Amino acid sequence: MRISRVTGHRIQIPFQAAFAHALHCRRATEAVVLLIESDAGHVGVGEILPRPYLTGETIESVLANDLPALASRWLGRRFEDRDAVVEALRQEVPLGEGALATFAGWELAVLDLAGKAFAFAAGDVLGPIIGPELPPGVVIDFAVTTPSLHKHCMLLRLAGRRHIKIKVGLPDDLRRLAIVQDVFGIDQPLRLDANAAWTPDEAVGMLRQMRRFNVQSVEQPVPASDPAGMRRVREKTGVAVVADESLCSLEDARFLLAAQAADIFNIRIAKCGGLLACLELVKLAREAGQRCQLGTLVGETGILSQAAEIFSRRVGGFEFLEGKHQNKRLLIQDVVDPMPSHHTPVNGLGITIASKLLEQWAVCAPTIFKIPERRIAKNARDHHHVHSNTTGWGR
Repeated sequence: MRISRVTGHRIQIPFQAAFAHALHCRRATEAVVLLIESDAGHVGVGEILPRPYLTGETIESVLANDLPALASRWLGRRFEDRDAVVEALRQEVPLGEGALATFAGWELAVLDLAGKAFAFAAGDVLGPIIGPELPPGVVIDFAVTTPSLHKHCMLLRLAGRRHIKIKVGLPDDLRRLAIVQDVFGIDQPLRLDANAAWTPDEAVGMLRQMRRFNVQSVEQPVPASDPAGMRRVREKTGVAVVADESLCSLEDARFLLAAQAADIFNIRIAKCGGLLACLELVKLAREAGQRCQLGTLVGETGILSQAAEIFSRRVGGFEFLEGKHQNKRLLIQDVVDPMPSHHTPVNGLGITIASKLLEQWAVCAPTIFKIPERRIAKNARDHHHVHSNTTGWGR
């Protein structure tokens, strides 16, 4: 398998309805769908979904810097088998600060490509399947207004949803929690997500007022830059603190453990550097006696959603998959063709991209990196030349 071409499609897909929390209100998703091709004609697909407040990456930095850097190192490389591919990926895994979202998408595309070339499932790099599909975790965001909250919760209850997270940070948080608890009952555990909306004093005060509800955890109650504040919240309230914005890399995880700042790590494939990096995060957490939950980023297409499904079945210990099937009710349209209803062995990620939809939702011409048409001399194989025929960012 020799990598011969890399194409980045910048897409923007509107949401069916806005999704809002304390840090951001989104009405569309903007991502880079990555296609990596081999000289044998196989194509692997990945998704880069940067969030500046998480990993520091933007769509512009991905296309101008991070993706070209990876393409320059990988174009022209030849791999003889699966082990060689996995070892090359392991050498690239970003353990500290770096282009985590970019590498997550790159890793998925390479594993999808290699799986098709060498006949293995992408999830095999994590180990065997050890569990069934996880139930979905549901997020109630600010776009669900307080007057409509009761009806919304009734529909969730009728649908059998049992893993509920509520965004907090509004003036009427107590009223909203009372509505949710009234619909689901006092036995229903509730998870809160403040998205860094509070100061430590505010968080302690609000959580103490919320003691009459069955609150099990609070996600990122204070800014990610305040581990001492996170520790204070967990010590003063007894509520388990979930690290989300503060946890992206293995370096972050070690820092949080040393600071005793969190009880639970929120693992997301797109923000934590891909499957292999997330596996290392989970191993570190469990060695330290730390719990983990598995989530998705708002606006993921079916590419990253499939990656989370793969991770959930190969790495045990999760109760639910937060955001599962979210794109069915969030995105106007996905770029991934619907999965077959029957489960059959697949190579790579096991998904198919609708090329017409990539074109439909593209916001500019694709960014292309390829080996120059002239043959590379055998004695220069280690020097990877990149040629870009990008035609610009706008139509």
